Amino acid sequence: MTFRRSVLTVSILCGLSLGVHAQDAAQNTSSTTNNTSSQQQREKDTKTLQAVVVTSYRGSLDKALNIKREAGAIVDAISAVDIGKFPDTNAAESLAHLPGITVDRQFGEGEKVSINGTDPALNRVLLNGQTIASGDWGGNPTDTSGRTFNYTLLSPEIIDTMEVYKSPEARIDEGSIGGTVIIKTRKPLDLPANTLRGSAGYNYNDRSGQGNPRGSVLYSWKNSSDTFGALLSVTHDKENLSRAGVEFFGYTTGSGIPGTAAVTGSGDVATAKLPVGINSSYFQQTRERNGLQTALEWRPNDKNEFNLTGLYIKGTYNNYSESEYVCPGCGDLNKITAANVNSGYITSATVSPNTGNGQPYAELDANYRVSHVDTKSLNLKHDYYGDVWAFESQVGYTSASGGKDPEYLMKYLLQSGGYNFAYNGVNTSVNYDDPSASNWGLKAGQQAGGIGYQRTGDREKYAQFDATRDLSWGPFNEVLLGAKYLDHDNDTNAYGNSIYATNNILLTQFNPGGTPNGLFDGLGVGGNLTNWATADLGDVQSYLKSLPQGAYRIDYGSSFNVREVTKDVYAQLNFKSDIGLRGNFGLRYIDTIDHAYYWNSPDNGTTWDQASKSSSFKRPLPSVNLIYDLDSDKVLRFSASKVIARPRYSDLAGSYSIDDSQHTASGGNPNLRPYQSTNFDFSAEWYFAPTSLLSTEFFYRHIGTYIITKTTDQQLYDVTTNQVATYSVSSPVNAANADVRGISLLYQQELGLGFGVQTNFTYAHANTTNDYNMPYLSRDTINIIPYYEHGPWSARVNYSYRSPYFTQVGRLDSQVFTDGYKELDFTVAYQLNSWMGVTASATNLLDSTYYWYNGVKYAPIGMYKNGRTFSLGVNFKL
Repeated sequence: MTFRRSVLTVSILCGLSLGVHAQDAAQNTSSTTNNTSSQQQREKDTKTLQAVVVTSYRGSLDKALNIKREAGAIVDAISAVDIGKFPDTNAAESLAHLPGITVDRQFGEGEKVSINGTDPALNRVLLNGQTIASGDWGGNPTDTSGRTFNYTLLSPEIIDTMEVYKSPEARIDEGSIGGTVIIKTRKPLDLPANTLRGSAGYNYNDRSGQGNPRGSVLYSWKNSSDTFGALLSVTHDKENLSRAGVEFFGYTTGSGIPGTAAVTGSGDVATAKLPVGINSSYFQQTRERNGLQTALEWRPNDKNEFNLTGLYIKGTYNNYSESEYVCPGCGDLNKITAANVNSGYITSATVSPNTGNGQPYAELDANYRVSHVDTKSLNLKHDYYGDVWAFESQVGYTSASGGKDPEYLMKYLLQSGGYNFAYNGVNTSVNYDDPSASNWGLKAGQQAGGIGYQRTGDREKYAQFDATRDLSWGPFNEVLLGAKYLDHDNDTNAYGNSIYATNNILLTQFNPGGTPNGLFDGLGVGGNLTNWATADLGDVQSYLKSLPQGAYRIDYGSSFNVREVTKDVYAQLNFKSDIGLRGNFGLRYIDTIDHAYYWNSPDNGTTWDQASKSSSFKRPLPSVNLIYDLDSDKVLRFSASKVIARPRYSDLAGSYSIDDSQHTASGGNPNLRPYQSTNFDFSAEWYFAPTSLLSTEFFYRHIGTYIITKTTDQQLYDVTTNQVATYSVSSPVNAANADVRGISLLYQQELGLGFGVQTNFTYAHANTTNDYNMPYLSRDTINIIPYYEHGPWSARVNYSYRSPYFTQVGRLDSQVFTDGYKELDFTVAYQLNSWMGVTASATNLLDSTYYWYNGVKYAPIGMYKNGRTFSLGVNFKL
């Protein structure tokens, strides 16, 4: 630790000594007029670069390389191909083409972004430099109340550039361990007057067998004097998903299997691991996103500029999830009559109703979630360019809402007969003695289900002031000072009821259908896992509403509120010498106070009381970026910094939720401290030809404090039995000393005759205390993107691969890993004339399986297929 602190201190002192030496050697201090001239020229150059209108894929690569080349830190960038035309249909998918960046595709498209092997929650997304609130739709197990952003909500048509800062600068908001993504949108005065761009297309998913239209329109106007402009962008996108899945509900041991059972294989059946449940899942979702972006820009004179920007996104994520599962771990171990043990796991078993221990438990669920995710953002910015100083003031507000509003839960139980199951990590089968719809139902008095609500909110208001002054202190050419105030509020309110059947019912009364033919193809499933009876959604809703409605009760364990107030100040010095050395160093000081409000139970879940906890965190965060231009096309970069990332909001709530049927519980920890890391980065870049780059990047993260999920056994009260029992309780705790190191290699070149290639490879590795796993860290990541662009034709193939990575701690302390994932996409476009073009694309051509497993690949947790998507569209510009 001392060595690392010393290196960071020496780096900053070197920069300071450089400034002192240069100041002593300077002959004269430049006049105020020279300062103003330099500042105005820099502003002019910046606006010129931002206003470049790119009209080709190769042009977008050129612009991205220019941003990277001129950056004052280690930065990668993605640029729009044309106004309102981004290279991919999903912003996260575009980011995945960059070195060191991976995305998670649990539902087929990239939603969460990981940078240099860090959890997506440890990376920030800023829209035009400011936070954008994020809401979740309530059905994704990886969607916790975090600080990241769901990229599926953001239409790519509104984006001009995305810049990924892998090394920080003091002027940029803190909160990232891996990196910060800054999304920049268009400004009306940078575009020609009466700019009109649009697109229209149709998407088709081969697994759902459904297609939907999508489209966007962007219009920008400005007056003849270039002093006032307005921009409006409207987008619409809709997609139907049909996801097939097989899920395992964690693992228990076979200690309850009777000695009379016929056991084969090798190993002790009592200590071997047994799947608690095996589920066949049919998930249908309609994802519809409608967006509106506005921008007003006013330059009344040479010294003042005002910008008012707004964003509104309305997302609909309604989904119908049906599952049919067996549950040998739900009190049925004493009904097992045969089992096979292999490598410490019970890989097959027979569960019989003829043991004298009752009817085996199996369940068919029909759950419908109504989910709307709304995101709003409004920002007012004023720039003042004085003779000596430039000032920038901003105020804004952003909010998001989401969750389940409501969720209808319905279940049917297996009425008679037993089943057998078998699995090996590749193939899975379940066979019922009687799988017919008439063998699923409920008896009068049994719980049919319930109606639940879980509404989430995320809000932030902020104010920011920045000041910039040109300097002539030898190589020091600019000083930046600033302060920021943020008031963030995040909450979840959950409540629901229980509904009981008043008469005996069977699934046959609910207009049953069946899972579509071919839905489970490619998942290696057999028996009754592929074709089973389904319930009509309308009949399910009508039935639940017709029954006596139970009293609604607060879900205390899932309800919380966290208010976070942060005050930041910073100072940054930029320098550029005559010997090719440039860069910046600075200090950002943060002061954060968290107030967590939640529910606590003094009697382990019988009664609940309101509780609160306040904590504060103050830290100086120094950073230095040294850049050496060896010559006109070779650049070396070094960065050293102290960074932090704050805990997920839900992790700061002290309440916990209890599952009495599984004797498990999970909750938060209001005493959590933020992630703290010392980061070192080095890169070497060679821009050896136009649109070409050969580079390497080394990164090292010493994470002194981080957060893991730890499971312990605790004695809690089981309200179903009125007795105290041992529960497996999972909660976040702080851990110390993890090292993440890696290297990225990038090669990009225009090959001639219209051909070119982009490719990159990243290797990352982590060392942690007690062998804890670092979430979302893939050892190997590779992207290969050959492209062709000549005349009116262009084409591009995207191939990506990421190796297995740890995702989360799941049910019953399962160590959930995601297997390696391959993605192959193809895009071809033809420009019909100067104002219209046609584009066709195909994504997930390999129809890759998203596979979860419990530490070893032969112990599955879940496997899913999302299907291929084919798109055809036209774009126009007038």
